[in-house]
Amino acid sequence: MAPRMIIRRAVPQDASQVARVRVLSWRATYLGIVPDSYLDAMDENVDQWRAVAAGEQKGAELLVCEVDNRVVGFAAYGAAREPSLGHAGELYATYHLPEVMGKGYGRAMMREVTANLRRLGHNDMIVWVMEENARGRAFYENVMRARFIEGSRQSFELDGVTIWEVAYCLRPLPDAAAPR
Repeated sequence: MAPRMIIRRAVPQDASQVARVRVLSWRATYLGIVPDSYLDAMDENVDQWRAVAAGEQKGAELLVCEVDNRVVGFAAYGAAREPSLGHAGELYATYHLPEVMGKGYGRAMMREVTANLRRLGHNDMIVWVMEENARGRAFYENVMRARFIEGSRQSFELDGVTIWEVAYCLRPLPDAAAPR
């Protein structure tokens, strides 16, 4: 029997598992993109995830993907941080454990995220993706059918290395009943 997946709102008790998923996912996904020194030193920052799960970060929501009573993925989303780009909703972060990538959990999670953004009154969504993250970009382009936003390139630094991001958008958000 296949493992049963549950997507639900995170609770503060999920914070340590969410933090662990983030660290393990970053170390697998961004190897060769983000400096090894940064990946090796990543802090789980459990308190931050506990605050998000507890609703202490205004406008942000957190979902977890649970399989066999273990958090294997999460998504944080809410109002867009950069309204100047003209989008109301934003996917802040979504990560899954490396061993569950490609099993459809990300697609299921995104159905819930887009439905929840609609519930929050947003009719679109922006997401920033590291430019060199080919797998992530392919997911948004091919699975989510998100549109690349021309001219959206921005950078930040990690351990002295410049990391470039590009943005994708879904406008309008897909109907929750639409098959994907």
